[in-house]
Amino acid sequence: MSRKVLLVEPDLDALASLASRLRSRGLTVALADSADGLTERTRSIKPDVILLSHRVPDAATVAGHLEVESEISRGRCLLLVDGEPTADSSVLQVRASDVEAVVKRVYALSSRPPPTQVTRDDFRGDLRKLGVADLLQLLAMNRRTGTLTLTVPSGAGEVRLVDGDVVDAVFRRLEAEKALYRLLRESQGAFAFTSGPAASVRRITLSSNALLMEGMRLIDEVQRRRQDLALDDDALVATSPPGGIGDEVGRRLLQTLLAPHTLDELLDAVAAPDHVILESLAGLLEAGRVRRLPKGAVRVALADSEQLAILGALANRLRSRGYVGPARIVLAADPNRLTALSHALRRIAQAIPSDEPHETLPLPRRLATIRLGDSAELDLVGLPVVDALSPLWGLALGGSAAAVRIAACGGRMMEEACSVAGVALLDAEALLGDLDETDPTQISALVRATLDAVSGG
Repeated sequence: MSRKVLLVEPDLDALASLASRLRSRGLTVALADSADGLTERTRSIKPDVILLSHRVPDAATVAGHLEVESEISRGRCLLLVDGEPTADSSVLQVRASDVEAVVKRVYALSSRPPPTQVTRDDFRGDLRKLGVADLLQLLAMNRRTGTLTLTVPSGAGEVRLVDGDVVDAVFRRLEAEKALYRLLRESQGAFAFTSGPAASVRRITLSSNALLMEGMRLIDEVQRRRQDLALDDDALVATSPPGGIGDEVGRRLLQTLLAPHTLDELLDAVAAPDHVILESLAGLLEAGRVRRLPKGAVRVALADSEQLAILGALANRLRSRGYVGPARIVLAADPNRLTALSHALRRIAQAIPSDEPHETLPLPRRLATIRLGDSAELDLVGLPVVDALSPLWGLALGGSAAAVRIAACGGRMMEEACSVAGVALLDAEALLGDLDETDPTQISALVRATLDAVSGG
């Protein structure tokens, strides 16, 4: 039985080359190009040995951590180095260029002898000369069993075949049909095929011919739907919570878009097929449950340098006696709108997002600190307006320069809480008119208008 290894190598050329050489020596090789999510990936594929390149940042630390996680790697981790291995290292080392030594180490650690016969009928090439669809047709026609490794500008992927039929595919974080259809779109990069034992996992059941026909159809459909949406580099954000929608894909899209995503990021983040995501997204945009964020609004300045100096002087005058820290403004809103507002704050150049952990309960917390010059700052505190938690509102309001509520949330209870705390209550709509809390340009204008109003300007 073949030994399974997980090869972690950031250099995509080295990744493809070494994976091919290891497979030609009878190993089953899974790929990763970074240490991100390595623990979860290791749990998923259960490799016999992990091969970790020295090019991975803090490779020795990562290897040591994997050694500690004995239930994951069973103490079997090799660090691949360029030079001579050092015997005094806490992690086993082996020279990456000495493939035979790597294979012997793998079989020694997994307590299995290496195979006596090795099939050496690899081939490799350039995708600009032979496309992915043509490669799969060629492999299907010759009923080949093995792994097709693809290294393209956006990442590395694998297509696994048994008797010419595609049985599984992976590409970056994508799996199965979605990964395969993405790979079919790639036209630049390199490929390498290695014969090997049949894959133990079969997540694709369609025949190769059916897959290719469906894949080419979906490529055209996805392209057409993307053109219809005409999003370019705009980002997307949800304007309503995921509840109240019967479409499972729609719910997942709204949940994901609580934070802004570009279309490419969204297609990668949601596991559904791309054409299904695009169809659902078009409906959400039409219904107003998802909004666009123009590319120009990705990062904005709160004000020019002259205005910042004036705003800084206003903020310094608004600091409350007896309270530590800079002046504070409370932004009160429905929890979902407050989440969108906090992401908009991250795209204001002078804003320093809070590093406080995001609580699952709707509790007051600092969203960001605004730098208003060399000697002035302003804290923006988020107050999720949930009536059942109104007794806690005073924790955020005390010592604040003002409270700004969005869409008149909180009603009479908010007015009474501000009155008790001695804090001026302003309505965002009265200051600016209709407010889009996902737009950092409007949030910047809201901060400026609030400082001006509270200071009596």
